[in-house]
Amino acid sequence: MSLRGAIGCVALLLAGAQCATAGSFSVTPVRVELAQGHRTAVLTLRNPGDAPLTVQVSLVDWTQPDGEDRYAATHDVLATPPVFTIAGNSEQIIRVALRRDADATRELPYRIFFEEVPQAAARDFNGLNVALRIGVPVFLQPRAAARSELTWSLHGLPDGRLQIDAANSGTAHVQVTDFDLTFDAHGSRVHVGVVKYVLPGSRMSWIVTPPTGTSTTGTAHLHGFSDHGEFDAAVVNAPRP
Repeated sequence: MSLRGAIGCVALLLAGAQCATAGSFSVTPVRVELAQGHRTAVLTLRNPGDAPLTVQVSLVDWTQPDGEDRYAATHDVLATPPVFTIAGNSEQIIRVALRRDADATRELPYRIFFEEVPQAAARDFNGLNVALRIGVPVFLQPRAAARSELTWSLHGLPDGRLQIDAANSGTAHVQVTDFDLTFDAHGSRVHVGVVKYVLPGSRMSWIVTPPTGTSTTGTAHLHGFSDHGEFDAAVVNAPRP
């Protein structure tokens, strides 16, 4: 166990809790893009530890109704092998294959999840096994060119916080990595660093707390970054429709 992990377990024990253990692995690449003429992809899982890890793979359809990520079983995409064990300090290749045709105009989003299968604990282990789970986005490109189209809006909440919405009316996803919200009246700025994908035809929200004493009425300015580059938008703090 690393020094940081040992210190964390000591702190938990002193608080009357028990230690949790988990394996670790990495996945590359962190995003998969498929297309009608590019129907397969390869990912690599790396186990940097000394102990073997058993990992289970699942592929799901990805939607965002009501601004929440939802997943459902799908047969559109296949991953092999579905379950495997990676020896310590070793790698495992995963092959992803498309089983359907691309849509004519709209990008189709999926996710592939890699989940550790906890090993049986030793008899003298007094704690909790925690399974690591990593999700990688998979995007099936349409046959026609696709692009995202974000529209931003801002609403005050009864508790004084602000809700910032991004609606994507385009035909491709956009990954918003971070943005600043600046209020024109006083130049007060709020930085938002929560990364979110906004899928085609979906809306996602961020809740922020403005600096004390900041007037949030009128127009605010958004400046941020996404996987398509920088963006700017003017938003008005308007009542909910």
